[in-house]
Amino acid sequence: MNADTTAARNMKEATEIFEKHTHTIRAAIRFHINDASSIDDIFQDFFLSLVERPVPRRDQNIKAFINRAIRNDVLDAASENRSYHQRNCKYAQMHQDRFKSKAPDELVIHAEDIRQLFDIVENQLLQHETEAIIQKYRYDRDADEAAKAMGVTRRSVSHYLCTGMKKIRNFVQQEQYADKDYLVEAEALA
Repeated sequence: MNADTTAARNMKEATEIFEKHTHTIRAAIRFHINDASSIDDIFQDFFLSLVERPVPRRDQNIKAFINRAIRNDVLDAASENRSYHQRNCKYAQMHQDRFKSKAPDELVIHAEDIRQLFDIVENQLLQHETEAIIQKYRYDRDADEAAKAMGVTRRSVSHYLCTGMKKIRNFVQQEQYADKDYLVEAEALA
């Protein structure tokens, strides 16, 4: 109940300040910001910050408080934009290879490899392991969604995925060794 009355009092004080000093607030925002499209956003954010943190003392010079608080809000917004931009640049740099288009023949080869892997899954694993892998990798479901679709527990899905993937890795390794042995024999015969 006390929090509600404090919030209501803060809202009332912020509204009074905005009614009396709207022109001062907008002028201070325009003074501190170059981007005209951000003025309304800063204006609204300033109102919210006044609701969250009201003016500390009533006898304080309100215009000086407004200028200082807006300067701080503008600096905070600029800092957030700068860090957002830096994070995006860092992400783009880290993943720039992922955004390059592959040649059509590479896409076809990749699709064929995936189809072959699913053929192996369907032919080499137990039914519940196959279903768990299909739910996870073909339908892109997490363990909870896969468990619900399969009618089993999340833990069972995790177990099926683990054992199924282990079997697939072993099978692929055996196939690779068999291919290498075949190539060695073919070279020896040649």
